[in-house]
Amino acid sequence: MKIYLASKSPRRRELLTQMEIPFEVLPIDTPEIIQPNETPEMYSRRVTKEKLDAAWNKIIKNKLPPMPVLCADTEVILDGKILGKPRDRQEAFNTLKSYSNRTHEVVTSVGLRYHDYQKVVMNTTFVTFSELSDDDLNHYLASGNYKDKSGSYGIQSYIGQFISRIEGCFYSVMGLPLSTVREILQDFKKAIPQ
Repeated sequence: MKIYLASKSPRRRELLTQMEIPFEVLPIDTPEIIQPNETPEMYSRRVTKEKLDAAWNKIIKNKLPPMPVLCADTEVILDGKILGKPRDRQEAFNTLKSYSNRTHEVVTSVGLRYHDYQKVVMNTTFVTFSELSDDDLNHYLASGNYKDKSGSYGIQSYIGQFISRIEGCFYSVMGLPLSTVREILQDFKKAIPQ
């Protein structure tokens, strides 16, 4: 079964390829603004639904071949606050420093839409960093790998060696929990026989 991936993330493309799922990239732009009194989990779920709607509308509007569309949203949370993509190197440094000897949460919402079928599932993972020295952080930041990353890091990069514990899905922290994707696709196949 071929699907659309409504994401610009190269990591999500790599992970779908790893799963041997044929896909086409369907780039979309949706505003990502936290609403008042919205919890991080509510925000991630809502953004995922908005991405699904935008992608499906693009398929209809551009008369693209209808195929299931998959999208995801990953948020890094510390002390109940979403830590988005860093604006600059200093913000990335401060964010990473806040993880030192602490556990933070990563939520990834995954959604699938095809005509009236729509499903969004959330995956939660807890990530614990050991102590991070300023030298370690500056070495990592010099690579530029923090740019365009939720929470200022990519788990699969140099910084990963400072992660002492993960409770949950490693791939969710990368941006696409593979087991969740597989379960959603299985559910879809049962609901909408091909």
